[in-house]
Amino acid sequence: MKSLSIIRHAKAAPPEKYATDFERPLTKRGVKDIKEIAKIDANLKPAVDWIISSPAARTRETTLILAESLGYTKTIQWEERAYLAEAEQWLELLRNIPPDMEHVLVVGHNPGLSDLAAGLVAGAASYLNLHLPTAALAYLELEIFWWNQIRWGCGRLHLLLPPKPLR
Repeated sequence: MKSLSIIRHAKAAPPEKYATDFERPLTKRGVKDIKEIAKIDANLKPAVDWIISSPAARTRETTLILAESLGYTKTIQWEERAYLAEAEQWLELLRNIPPDMEHVLVVGHNPGLSDLAAGLVAGAASYLNLHLPTAALAYLELEIFWWNQIRWGCGRLHLLLPPKPLR
């Protein structure tokens, strides 16, 4: 069994204030929300031992807050292909994780992450209407031994937590 934490970036500044979508930073509420979600993810077992993140400003900031809260000291995998990635792209990224990693954390954007979580649990994103709001955590156990075995329908959802109840 492998574990997967899926976290959508926290609340970001409005796009009209920035030259590109890629540059949008977190808001104060976004920082507060992700710190609360990080406390929850830090208590999940096994501990996170691999992080893949989109390099956009809002996901980078979210990921760095998470890594600090988790006590994560390994290299973060800043993956260009994760920026606005669709679920299939995420699945391909997950298939290339070193086989000895037990708990992977991915940080990215919607709709790709919501579709990833839904597809892993239900067999296809269209089979489950799942939406991850900003800073939400979906924690799944995957019925696989090696990351290259990941496929639609191999997951069991153990936790789906938006930050709002933690405020």
